[in-house]
Amino acid sequence: MEALVQRWRDDVTLLRRRGADAQAATLESCASELEEEVRRLSIETLTLAQAGRESGYSYHALQKMLADGRLPNAGGRHRPRIRRGDLPRKPSTRHERANGEPDLASLVLAGSD
Repeated sequence: MEALVQRWRDDVTLLRRRGADAQAATLESCASELEEEVRRLSIETLTLAQAGRESGYSYHALQKMLADGRLPNAGGRHRPRIRRGDLPRKPSTRHERANGEPDLASLVLAGSD
């Protein structure tokens, strides 16, 4: 999503250069809102079960990563939690491009089966 925010900010510059100040202000507002939402989501803490669903790693694998210190514990001693921004992402072969962004074409095509 950071790439989308940057693209929108680049578009804001182009719109202003072309005299489309109202459209630039609207897009700048959207970019700011998206950037804030990304920031909010990245600091949200998840249980190990929730983190497992999002990351693709098992509960026990995440538990081991916390115990080994590979992931910081954002929770308490007996109530471990992981910040969404700290989550490792298990590489997915389906519906994901190399840069981690969703492959929208394959998602659409998968839905039409």
